[in-house]
Order: sequence, then C-alpha cells, then structure tokens
Amino acid sequence: MISVRDFDDLAALSVFQFLDVDDRREAELTRGQGGPLIGLWADWRAMRSAHVLSIVAHVSEAPASTAFAVLALGNTGQAGVAQAALIARDHTKFRRPLAELALTIRDEMPRFCLERGIHRIEARAWADHPRASRFLDAVGFTHEADMPGFGADGAVTFRQFAWLSPDLQQGA
Repeated sequence: MISVRDFDDLAALSVFQFLDVDDRREAELTRGQGGPLIGLWADWRAMRSAHVLSIVAHVSEAPASTAFAVLALGNTGQAGVAQAALIARDHTKFRRPLAELALTIRDEMPRFCLERGIHRIEARAWADHPRASRFLDAVGFTHEADMPGFGADGAVTFRQFAWLSPDLQQGA
C-alpha cells in the first residue's frame, strides 16, 4: 500500500540517491549534462516555490516505509495550465507501487485541478524511456507530439503529453 506525503527533503533525497537508470538518463538529457544525483535533487528542490503540488510517494513495508517517487506540479505562467514531473526509484522493483500511484493520480487529478482552476497539465517524456509514456497513458494523459531537437547536441526527442479537465473534454 502506498501513501502520498508532502515534500520532505530527506525522503525526496532518498529517491534521488537511488533513481531508476532511465529516469536518471532522462533528467540528464533534460539538463543537457550529467552530474551527481545531489545536483538533480538540488535543482528539484530549488523549484519548489513554483510548485502547486510537491509530494513524495512512499510504500509501506513493516515496520517502516520507503520513499519511491517524487512528484511535482508546477506553474507554467499560463492561466489554467500546469506542468507535471515525476521521478522514481527502480521501476522494476517498485512496479506495483508505481502502478498504484498512477491510479491514485488518475483518480484524484480531476478534483485537485478543479479546486485550483487547472484545466490542462502538460508533461514531457524522453521518447526512448521504456516506461514513461505508458505511465502517462495510465494516468490519463494523451500523447500530443514527438518533439526532436532536445539535448546538448539536439539529437534527443521528447514526447509531449497533456491531460485535459474532463469538463473540457465533455464540451469538445
């Protein structure tokens, strides 16, 4: 069983210290460089003031719990639009908790967004990440476009996904 808690420095750091190899590669491609995991954590933490939501997901394992994912929903500067990012530990080891987290996000997102006036959430995923696109699909995001030209040499493709409020989808 999972629990979702407010962002906590140490819990988040424990996720970043043991990142899934593909999540780490995606983060490095996003930044255009590699580097120590503490640097990724520091970048994430520095953006907290722009987050609408910043949480750490834990899986309960008696007698303690283990943090396995960090999720942020941030302002884009556009009315009604937010951006989402998630980073996790080993996706194979934490497969079941990640699936449970996807269902929790999918079920809670409409109410959460309605309360905050968010009508659209955007997320990008490295096109070669073996699981990120499937996770976004499971959460309820729709693939919008493949976007080449990312990375330090421009050779990386990212996929653009978006979630739209069910109210907007019904009106379409």
